[in-house]
Amino acid sequence: MHFQATRILTAALLASACSLATGATKTTTFAATATVASNCFINSASAMAFGTYTPGTGNMNQTSTIAVRCTSATPYGIGLSAGTGTGSTLVQRTMTSGTVAGTLQYNLFTTAARTVVWNNPATAAATATSQGGTGTGLANVFNHTVYGQLQDTATSQAAAPANNYTSTITVSINY
Repeated sequence: MHFQATRILTAALLASACSLATGATKTTTFAATATVASNCFINSASAMAFGTYTPGTGNMNQTSTIAVRCTSATPYGIGLSAGTGTGSTLVQRTMTSGTVAGTLQYNLFTTAARTVVWNNPATAAATATSQGGTGTGLANVFNHTVYGQLQDTATSQAAAPANNYTSTITVSINY
């Protein structure tokens, strides 16, 4: 009988221990994090073709469009270089011909009134005389118009021989 009582007592203790081990849960948490970096892209910049210029007939105006997109809330400024024309500066851009001496003066402006020359800022904050904005997401493209003017003045065009003239402008986006 003693042996049977010990078995019953052992079985009862095991059953009790098993019921104590069930139903317990422990939890913890972890953070999922990410950082979105500011980023901008220049999708395109169209050519500015003034066409055929006849000295003495007046200024010639033309436009170009620069398409950009930036991450949301990213401030940006678009800069335009002086160009590759001989002696070209931001104050007075020039076009030159590879085969004859002489230059054509022109410039690029931020408004249709062609009163504020488009410069080349080093930072997004330096956009006082350049075009810029704030990105609204990389899926949204913003077009910025560049207003060009080939100036018909005696000093700028009098010595330009008949030929084809060109200058290459580098577009920068600072953000």
